[in-house]
Amino acid sequence: MKYILALLLSFGFLLADAKSTLFSPLLKPLDYDRQKALLGKELFNDKRIGVDKKISCRSCHNTYKTANIKMDKHGLNPPLILNSYLNYIHSFDGKITDLKHRIDLCFTSEEELKIEVIIKQIKRNPAYILKFDELYKDGVTYENAIDAIIEFLKATVAPNSKFDKFIAGDENALSQDEKDGFDLFMRTGCVNCHNGVNLGGNIVSLLGYEGKPLKVPSLRNVSLRSVYLHNGTLNDLLSTIEFMNERMNLKNLTQKDYELLYKFLLTLTGEFPEILYE
Repeated sequence: MKYILALLLSFGFLLADAKSTLFSPLLKPLDYDRQKALLGKELFNDKRIGVDKKISCRSCHNTYKTANIKMDKHGLNPPLILNSYLNYIHSFDGKITDLKHRIDLCFTSEEELKIEVIIKQIKRNPAYILKFDELYKDGVTYENAIDAIIEFLKATVAPNSKFDKFIAGDENALSQDEKDGFDLFMRTGCVNCHNGVNLGGNIVSLLGYEGKPLKVPSLRNVSLRSVYLHNGTLNDLLSTIEFMNERMNLKNLTQKDYELLYKFLLTLTGEFPEILYE
């Protein structure tokens, strides 16, 4: 009995201190080099530098809230780039934790982009050459192209959500329903996978696609997505909450509980990055 009591007390403490121990507020954009980020944005969106001039990074990894255009060969839905810089894990299987390595694999993969072609196409563009020469001592190089794209990804975080303000100490940032939804989020175990500064993106889970270990996605800006789950089979957030309840086998949740969780997840929407308007 004492062990059960200790567990309950520990869980109660967890709920009380969750704002400071399990989550990190993101109240402002990350520091980044604006000119390098703008160059990275151009490279990210430019189909002309691809092998067949039909595919860019954005062709698979959408910048905005719309559904991604292309599934990969495994039937997995490539993630949006918003807040992706904050992830600890940068691959579906959880094996890649270095963002530079992840981008390198995209450039060198047979089914994605080709490094030699990319650099050749960049060097054919006088505007690119000028920008690289202004920003990098050694001009157009593979490493500098990756660096610019990373700087762009750093600029695409969406800070200052209602939840960020709440965990930073503003008790009035959330309504009572939203706070109740957060309480459910904690008590039902959602927090076991969705925690940290990005509320996900830091571990793999067996709850994913076909029972295989897959990266837990970030929940930041989750309400803006057009498709959900690793295979993109659901297209609304409430249905996804109900689906995850079934996967986690939480049989006691009511429709009201689903709605409270939904309201809480809406509070994770941050301010849209300025660079996406430029």
